[in-house]
Amino acid sequence: MTTAVPGADDGHADTPEDRAADRLLAEAFELLPDAVSISVAVRDADGRAVDLCLEYANAAARTGRTPGAVPAQGPRGDLWSRARTAGDGVLAACLDVLNTGLPEHGVFAPARESAHRTTDHEYRAFRLGKDRLLLVLSTDRRAQALERARPRPDPGDGDGGAGSGGNDRERLRILADAGALLGASLDREATFAAVTNSVVPSLADGCLLYLADDTGRLVLTALAHRDPRRQRELRDLAEASPPHPDAEDGVGAVVRTGRHERGTDVTRALSPSPYAGEDRRTRRGPSPADSWLAVPVDRSGTVIGAMVLVRASPGRSPFTEEDVPLARELSRRATPAIENARRHAEQTEVARRLQESLLPRALPEVPGLELSARHHPGEKGTLMGGDFYDVFPSGSQGWTIAVGDVAGKGPQAAALTGLVRHTVRATGRNTTDPTALLRAVNTALLEEPPSTRRFCTTACATLRPDGSGMRLALALGGHPHPLLRRSDGTVVPVGHPGTLLGVVNEPRLRTVHHTLDPGDLLLFYTDGVTEHRSDGVMLGEAGVHTVLARTPGASAEAAVRLLEEEIAAHDPGAPTDDFAILGVRVR
Repeated sequence: MTTAVPGADDGHADTPEDRAADRLLAEAFELLPDAVSISVAVRDADGRAVDLCLEYANAAARTGRTPGAVPAQGPRGDLWSRARTAGDGVLAACLDVLNTGLPEHGVFAPARESAHRTTDHEYRAFRLGKDRLLLVLSTDRRAQALERARPRPDPGDGDGGAGSGGNDRERLRILADAGALLGASLDREATFAAVTNSVVPSLADGCLLYLADDTGRLVLTALAHRDPRRQRELRDLAEASPPHPDAEDGVGAVVRTGRHERGTDVTRALSPSPYAGEDRRTRRGPSPADSWLAVPVDRSGTVIGAMVLVRASPGRSPFTEEDVPLARELSRRATPAIENARRHAEQTEVARRLQESLLPRALPEVPGLELSARHHPGEKGTLMGGDFYDVFPSGSQGWTIAVGDVAGKGPQAAALTGLVRHTVRATGRNTTDPTALLRAVNTALLEEPPSTRRFCTTACATLRPDGSGMRLALALGGHPHPLLRRSDGTVVPVGHPGTLLGVVNEPRLRTVHHTLDPGDLLLFYTDGVTEHRSDGVMLGEAGVHTVLARTPGASAEAAVRLLEEEIAAHDPGAPTDDFAILGVRVR
């Protein structure tokens, strides 16, 4: 069968995995009610396909007709270029596919009105590689619908389930359902849970997934069972008996040797002992499994873990060697999902650490001021954003504040975020003029290569003690106006609009000055706050204004927390854009 399946003539040598996949595909073809055939082209001296040599036909095709099929006068379909006769219709269609490479799809027309049911019979023809052709003739579509609507057997009803006797159609359904589960998420925990859930309860009553960590130690990463009580028992047993990599049998042996194992004593499967013949009897309680099967989880020839399937339902047959191919195939399909989830988790962790490096480790203690900040990276899956905030000392008693947003997401945005923040800090050693700080950022962005150049919005401010309050100097480079909540509850925007940074050589920038009295609060934020949407409606500056107006006299932490809660209430879903908030209140 190896030479008669899709992709067989791609020029590479068959591996054991290829042959296993071929066998599975052949098994699937045999179970289809549709007639499936694979043929090899017979070509003339000019290389044109002129005939076909049958290479494979499934059970429906070997009967010479599909169930419910009728005599046909040739197919009719969207891609036909000329009329066909009853004698050459199917053959001509197949030859066209071989010579053009274009698939054909249509329906068979009945020969006589009385010779068929009133449904059409579809055909599909595809070229495989250069010389092979796959032809599928469908059954009566009503019969297919009835077959799909037929109740599926309960795997625990005593028939042994899909893996012990043998409902081959059920085995294929298990693989299809597993594929849907395994492709549903990149989240590591969700993916690991999908691996165990993909076999429960269809193939097994319970499943444990062990994966090797960075040190090579086997760790239980997911466990599922159809019976919650048995699941607790199984978890207790697994946690009490971590597998040992040098064990002579069980999970440790499966991971070490790459061979499957099965048995009836699940404590033996999970035993940590590496010593042959050691007495591993434990105080017996209710057994969470009467039969187990462990198969390796293999990545490119390296075993990275094991799946342990268990059965304990009354009347359900123990695992046999007939169950091994399906269990191994499920493990094989799970491996890419596991690796993708692990890689995604690693990338997310790297991104999180990088994002953290672009923000202050902690806000400084500033005499006379309360500080509070929040940073959210945006919707799940966004690795890195361009929003940032910073507070650092400048001059003898002053402090500089910077809040900004570099356009875009990802590593380039993060790199430029670091550039902006460090430029502000470096320039802040020599000047406390916010406009000068923004001009330095603009120059740094324009000096970047055109391929990586991005614009940025930034608000820069300096605060210096002024009697019982603080003297504020503020400049905006395309950034949203900070809001000032006075101690009496009045809320007003402050700052003069300025040009985006990184766009023109001479941005229009202006520094404005205000006096902040005790109890006044200044709130900086990025546009991810105001542009947060619910049913298409943005929160907007008015929404932020409302939050501050509701909190007269509230501390910086309380005001920032309430705004964060308002964002979450505006739309319970994850924010689509990253955002930063910084609140500064005069004591």
